[in-house]
Amino acid sequence: MMQKFLFLFLFYILLVFSTKAQFVTNDGQKLTVEMCLEKSEERKNQGDYRGASDFLNKAALIHWDKKELRPAITYFQKSLIFNQKVDNQSGMYGIYSNLATIYADLEKFDSSLVFFQKTLEGRKKQGVKEPIISAQINTAVVLNNLKRHDEAAQQLLDGLSIAKESLDLEQMRSIYGMLAETYEKAGNSEKTKEYFDLYRNFHEMSQQRKMAVVSAEADKARLQAALAETEKQRAELEIALKNTKLKEQEKHIESKNEELNKLESNFTKQELAYKVLQQETDLQEAKFAQEQAENEQKIAKQRLYIGAIAGVLLLSFIGIFFIYRSQQQKKRANLILQDKNEEISFQQAQILEQNHELEIAVNEIEDKNKEITSSITYAKRIQEAILPNIINIQKVLPESFVYFRPRDIVSGDFYFFHEIKEEQKIILAAVDCTGHGVPGAFMSMVGNEILSRIVAENNITSPAEILNRLNKGITTALHKDETDIHDGMDLALVCIDKKAKTLTFAGAKNPLFYIQNNNLEVIKGDKMPIGGSDREHKGDFTEHVIDTSIPTTFYIFSDGFQDQFGGEQGRKFMVKNFRNLLFEIHKKDTAEQKQILYQTFKDWIGNEHKPIDDVLVIGGRV
Repeated sequence: MMQKFLFLFLFYILLVFSTKAQFVTNDGQKLTVEMCLEKSEERKNQGDYRGASDFLNKAALIHWDKKELRPAITYFQKSLIFNQKVDNQSGMYGIYSNLATIYADLEKFDSSLVFFQKTLEGRKKQGVKEPIISAQINTAVVLNNLKRHDEAAQQLLDGLSIAKESLDLEQMRSIYGMLAETYEKAGNSEKTKEYFDLYRNFHEMSQQRKMAVVSAEADKARLQAALAETEKQRAELEIALKNTKLKEQEKHIESKNEELNKLESNFTKQELAYKVLQQETDLQEAKFAQEQAENEQKIAKQRLYIGAIAGVLLLSFIGIFFIYRSQQQKKRANLILQDKNEEISFQQAQILEQNHELEIAVNEIEDKNKEITSSITYAKRIQEAILPNIINIQKVLPESFVYFRPRDIVSGDFYFFHEIKEEQKIILAAVDCTGHGVPGAFMSMVGNEILSRIVAENNITSPAEILNRLNKGITTALHKDETDIHDGMDLALVCIDKKAKTLTFAGAKNPLFYIQNNNLEVIKGDKMPIGGSDREHKGDFTEHVIDTSIPTTFYIFSDGFQDQFGGEQGRKFMVKNFRNLLFEIHKKDTAEQKQILYQTFKDWIGNEHKPIDDVLVIGGRV
């Protein structure tokens, strides 16, 4: 029983939510998603954001009921925006709870935890104890699925404290059962037994309470039946009393009739004669009244006839008036309609002419786009020809890779390689120029040319000296003392000395990651770029030397990978995640490392996001 507790709890939650998707209109018609979206748009246009959010919630719940979880998430998120606009705290916390439950259904427990924590935070602000306990239980369920059992136990203990304050025995019983389950998963047998005993005791107590309630209900039902029987007997007694009174009234009426009969027998003949005369007089007055009424009826009929004729004449006049006025209005309407038709015909002719001109302009733009794209594509071939051949890099550094992904056709990132055979030294650099696309590509060609002169022609191998000379070369090439151009580049550069078994690094804002003895170390570059403004430069660049007599894996890169937006939340990949990823793959073959970086980046951006910058990662093992 204890192992099934969490499953039953989640099943109960899903059962509750499954009943929410039954919605009908005022005329009894079942609501559809399309109807909900239409009504939501109407409320939005009226400025009723709360009403708009209610219909989006209904659309989400209908999708949820059909197990269509992705659309449900979308509509809950849109509803959340409306609730935030009107600061509807209760609505926001309800949506957080729904999103958390859906992500739990999708087994995306990290996302579920985020929303359950938001729900818990909101419920605490509201200060109502029962929703706070429910939010803590839900949070604990997700933490258990993430195997964070200690945190789950703490949530349950917090909820238990509130349940004790409220004397909510059912919540206490549920939490004791979940604590037993949680400690069992955490491997704490002592705590498991302690809380399972408490759960069992509370369960037995609950059963006894339920039996007591059932017994009390039965006693109440028996008492109500006895009261009903007493009420029935009282009603029968009242009926019997009423019948007795009725019989007494009938006897009284009979005695009165007998008295009247005695009085009638005592009338004298004179009184009878007077009565007959009185009846004849009343009959004559009735005939006179009847004749007078007949005369008044004839007069009323004549008046009605005259009124009817007058009414017909009046209606005929009114009808003729309205027919005449309608004909005049119709004539005026026809004239207005004719003017409108002529105006519409003129506008249609203008629109056709404008469409023709627009079509010509679009065709010209498409032709120019083709020409520009063709030129940029040719520039890409030039840029690729300038970049070092990766095969040549791997000849002198077999365990190495270059992951290079331009955002556009041409790139603002580039990599530099040069081997000085006599000294057994290798120069490698990962360079990130200002901008991307065509402007970045121009800067990359300038930077590559200056680097080649410094290293290949002047045989400079000191990374710090190379960066100092590159900075001067870029400043001179862009005439920074005469123009307002502040473009430049960030880069990481290493010199690998095979003879001395050292790796020397210097960086302009970009760092070096290297791993020795399964420990990842980070050496930050100097906080100044190549080029840029004068105030950013505070001296010469700094050099760092690493002993590579023990196996060393190193990485240099631009900021394109870690700054890319993606994932379910649309956030940046971040340096920390990038560093962890490189550490996880550093023992793998370099070709496999490159493939993992490619696939990770592809999965991160998915179909909903686009690359925002060029991406360059160089890795090697010495």
